[in-house]
Amino acid sequence: MISRLSDRLLLVSGGKEGRYPYSHSIYIRDGGGILVDCGSDLSEIRRLQEQEGLAAILMTHYHEDHYLFLSEFPEVEVWASEEDAPVFGSMDLLLSRYGLPGTGWESFFRRMFLEKFRFAPRVVSRRIADRERIRIGRNTEVVPIVAPGHTPGHLCLLFPSEGILFLADYDLSSFGPWYGDRPGGIEPFKRSARMLAKVGAGTHVVSHEEPVHRGDITRKMEEYLSVIDRREEALREFLRVPRTKEEIVASRIVYGKERSGPWFDHGEWALMEKHLLGMIDRNEAVLEAGRYGFIG
Repeated sequence: MISRLSDRLLLVSGGKEGRYPYSHSIYIRDGGGILVDCGSDLSEIRRLQEQEGLAAILMTHYHEDHYLFLSEFPEVEVWASEEDAPVFGSMDLLLSRYGLPGTGWESFFRRMFLEKFRFAPRVVSRRIADRERIRIGRNTEVVPIVAPGHTPGHLCLLFPSEGILFLADYDLSSFGPWYGDRPGGIEPFKRSARMLAKVGAGTHVVSHEEPVHRGDITRKMEEYLSVIDRREEALREFLRVPRTKEEIVASRIVYGKERSGPWFDHGEWALMEKHLLGMIDRNEAVLEAGRYGFIG
């Protein structure tokens, strides 16, 4: 479904209400047509391309639910941030950013990225810098904001004339934040999230679930970030008895025990490891003989 955000901005709603493996997109009706992210609805994207044009696809970051349909448009140039751009050209680098090489999950994700998400290496023709002012066509100005923590070069897009900020995967969802990429982290994510809440846009658009949030989002952002603290508190309680990595993964603090398989195993560990490393650094936990324990 396509809906209007402003005269020049359209929302392309993702499948399953924008839940994984889909994500919402924005279409800019200027400069020959610019699509922001490519994981929403292939038929609607094609319709926009045919009716209004598609000059470029601006990727907010390299995650698979955002490039889902990118391989369907090999003739369209790709834009991305300086920090994330190399990943679009290399499956090995994509796997590395997820921390997968050398793990038992690597082959599963390599196959999934190729077969389900149809990853194909792309050259990024325009590399976008933080806060540069981009003129699209004759009438549209975009200010990209690099918000690390989710990925190193995760882009949020401010449209000053419209008062709209596209938050992408700082998505205010009830699930909470993802900071599990190898170069990601809890504190960078929190800093970026709070910085974005202070931008002062009148309308905020996100990539997943309910797409449009109007007015001040400070409270919503703090509720979103509070999921991080709840995860860590649950992990502290679980570690009052020393636990192995396998036991921590099986506890499903993040995803719930009804979710099984390698996708959830990796996601659980990617997030829990960030908490464990922070707790060890603060002398709140210790790793001894292959077991993590809370020492408070």
